[in-house]
Amino acid sequence: MAEIEEVEKNNSNNEEIVENEIDVLKNQIDGLNDKLLRAIAESQNIQKRAEKEKSDISKYSVSSFAKDVLLIRDNLQLALNNCNESEEAIVAGVKLTMEGMDKTLERHGIKMIESLDKAFDPNFHQAMMEIESQDKESGIIIQVMQEGFMIHDRLLRPALVGVSKK
Repeated sequence: MAEIEEVEKNNSNNEEIVENEIDVLKNQIDGLNDKLLRAIAESQNIQKRAEKEKSDISKYSVSSFAKDVLLIRDNLQLALNNCNESEEAIVAGVKLTMEGMDKTLERHGIKMIESLDKAFDPNFHQAMMEIESQDKESGIIIQVMQEGFMIHDRLLRPALVGVSKK
């Protein structure tokens, strides 16, 4: 009978040891599962970031080229502004060239910012001067010296403008 009690006591101790080992192993499994889930989430975040960077690179990689092309457009605009109406062929050629350039720029995500008679916005406009005006509210753009442009959803170049003041 003493042997049976001792065997039961040993079995009870062994059961406690096994239960403790099971708890330790469960905790290790939970920790490893948590690490795995975090690693998967981090991997997904890295993949999303890489895809966004790739998209941004393809969208905005031509920015410096586009700025150079805009200088050519500015020169065409100056030529148009300084032509006499008697120089019809030159005016027509410059207008046609500018229209083609504007369409090409638009196909590549570059769009002109409409500024004239709009409220001044420092995110899209650079004020070059204030002009007194009785017929416009303060802060309205009444002169555009150089057009501003967006490339997709980013500012490529701000518009250089004159803003009304009372």
